[in-house]
Amino acid sequence: MSAPRVAARYAEALFGLARDRDSVGDIRRELADLVGLLQGSDELRHLLERADVPAQQKLSAVEGALGGAFSRVVFSLLAALVRHGRGDAVAGVVDAYDELADEAAGVVRAEVCTVVPLGGDQRDRLTAVLEHMTGQRVSLAERVDPAVLAGVRLQVGDRLMDGSAAGRLARLREELIEERG
Repeated sequence: MSAPRVAARYAEALFGLARDRDSVGDIRRELADLVGLLQGSDELRHLLERADVPAQQKLSAVEGALGGAFSRVVFSLLAALVRHGRGDAVAGVVDAYDELADEAAGVVRAEVCTVVPLGGDQRDRLTAVLEHMTGQRVSLAERVDPAVLAGVRLQVGDRLMDGSAAGRLARLREELIEERG
């Protein structure tokens, strides 16, 4: 089974449990803290990813390192991932959980890709337009990519709107190839 599908399954189970306990937001904050901790600790992250270390040894080390910093629910998720050899899937599970939490809260995710960072006013205007367009609150992520050349590439949910110079050039190239063939 692919890593994204595995992450989605764990996230769905965790989200269902959190929803039943009315703790979606609390769990979300804990998961963000866990990812931050793992990103800040190469040793802990590498330990979770190692296949040559027995699961119980990993769990004992992680429990000692975390010192009860996380709820039983979050630690149980981590333990299940480790026991099933999926210690490297924590970030994927957290991302999938965030998507479920956003969806349940009526928030749509969008990503804007530009050659230079957006200014505050640009970001606010774009968010307002997207909220009007979708009828939902929008969580806008920004990405800077020099390959865009100019313009923007915007992904809203599963819909891609490519107004970048690179996108226009690629479409023109395809058109020229079709004309030759």
